[in-house]
Amino acid sequence: MITIFVAGASGNVGSTIIRAIQEKTDFKLVGGWCKETGEDLGTLAGIKPLGIFASEDLKEGLKTSNPDVVIDFTSTSILESNMGIYLDLGLDTVIGTTGLTEEQLESYERKVIEKGLRWAVIPNYGLGIYLVTKFIKTARKYFPFITITDKHTHKMANAPSGTAASLAKAASEGEMGQIESKETYPGVLGGKIEGVQVFSQRLPWPGPYSGHEITLARPDEVIKISVEDYTSDIYMDGVFLTAKKIKKSPKGIFFRSLEEVMAG
Repeated sequence: MITIFVAGASGNVGSTIIRAIQEKTDFKLVGGWCKETGEDLGTLAGIKPLGIFASEDLKEGLKTSNPDVVIDFTSTSILESNMGIYLDLGLDTVIGTTGLTEEQLESYERKVIEKGLRWAVIPNYGLGIYLVTKFIKTARKYFPFITITDKHTHKMANAPSGTAASLAKAASEGEMGQIESKETYPGVLGGKIEGVQVFSQRLPWPGPYSGHEITLARPDEVIKISVEDYTSDIYMDGVFLTAKKIKKSPKGIFFRSLEEVMAG
């Protein structure tokens, strides 16, 4: 039995995690933290009351519940503060909150390894993105042109999404096709992440919609891949697989992709 504390318990993903845990025999919810201090976590998740209440203070809530794993789906603005607490308390952690750069994450990776902890900081726990990422790495050997469009609601905190950035990183190896067009208006060719063109589209899509479109090309041939997610339920397989994997992994490990989690 793996005991779980959910940070961001009232959010789309956090509440989905709480509901999902109730259907599992190998996980147990022991606490949570969100802005609705003192509220029953079951009620917040839209199910029956669980008798487990949202902690007023993250650090104290973690000390009291002493979970095997913290699952964090909060927000970029408080993520680093949260990560500092997880380090101080020596907790194994699964993080899905995005927005930090690779440079910012490097220092946390060093500290996690030094302390002998097990962390996963992964921008997308969906199996669809995992499979597409594997394909991109293979296809890029033959397709030098690539663009990535990430589509989220207009309330998405950051642009591009962490998923788009991770897809760009996966596509960055190998020869890159050269675009001869010159921008007559700044930014119309998108931004570049590790040499890969990325476009962020923000519209009032309903619910927790997210979409990613990857276009690969070589002369006379184009491949288009679209991954669209309509609820947070699609992340649950990846989240719980990761929680199990880090508890079985050697100490001092820092997963950055679902591909690393699934390996072996």
